[in-house]
Amino acid sequence: MADAKKQSEQHIIDRDGEKLLRAKLPQHWLLRDYRPDYGLDFTIETFKTGVAADGKLKTYETLGEHVFVQLKSVAAPTPAPLTLYGRGNVEKAPEQLDREDKVADVDTYRFSLETSELVTVERMGIGVPVLLVIADLTNERCSFVCLNDYIDKILIPRHADYRDKASRTIHVPVRNEIGSEVGQIALRWYAKRPKLLAAFQRFTYQYSELQWAADGDWRGLANYFGRRIAAYDFWDDTEMCPLIPYDAGGLRRFMETGQPGFVKRPAETPEGFDAAALTAHFEKLDVFELWRQLSLLPKTYEDVWREWFLPTALGEMASAP
Repeated sequence: MADAKKQSEQHIIDRDGEKLLRAKLPQHWLLRDYRPDYGLDFTIETFKTGVAADGKLKTYETLGEHVFVQLKSVAAPTPAPLTLYGRGNVEKAPEQLDREDKVADVDTYRFSLETSELVTVERMGIGVPVLLVIADLTNERCSFVCLNDYIDKILIPRHADYRDKASRTIHVPVRNEIGSEVGQIALRWYAKRPKLLAAFQRFTYQYSELQWAADGDWRGLANYFGRRIAAYDFWDDTEMCPLIPYDAGGLRRFMETGQPGFVKRPAETPEGFDAAALTAHFEKLDVFELWRQLSLLPKTYEDVWREWFLPTALGEMASAP
């Protein structure tokens, strides 16, 4: 007699992994199936907590922030230490590890991903993060790494062509745990990426246009630019990245007083200088300094912040607890 259809053990493991992932996320966040599945299993949508008009019931407002998830469930994975060595800026040259500069040993899960899955993520660009999540059922732990950044900052600089093999081993730091303080910070940071990249593009555009208007009505243009960017909702929600709140303070001061307060006029007017002209000069420098700093954010993002939470020396030094 012929057998009936069978369910594999991996199907049960996968269901248990999804259940574990849902349990680790904040209850008011949404985990949605992404079907049909071509390497992306779920999307996470983040929400912020508020209070209803009656002051009693909580409300949960969507932040319009999303990340993709590729979930791999394993019954009993075995983490192992990965030694991290110093290296140069891989945006400027291929990876060259300095074996004399040991930075740390980091426990990671090793997981082999088909190269076709990695190529799919690479084609998506970096605008919306794709997280590889390892659901460790034995330890009831979900750990992650950002595949977009892993490809850009590890695989491409490390290999002449990472696509020349059918699969590649991905190291997922154990401590990048969903449900932990570190994991919560990381997920919130990744979910804001589309907003931040869009804002960074505007900052660099505005700074360039201000420079063109330096001999004209630059203040009128700056006032208009300031109104356009002051409404971004991430200014008060990026405490994990102090440079952004720092610039937000300057922007608020500019909107309130006309000066961000980064460049101060000398207390005394040097002999031979007109006091009013000197004041106007430093007020202009001050406003332009605000936009110069804003325009530097995307550079820092590419050089440093995209290596946060990665198993690299810079990732270890910049984002380890």
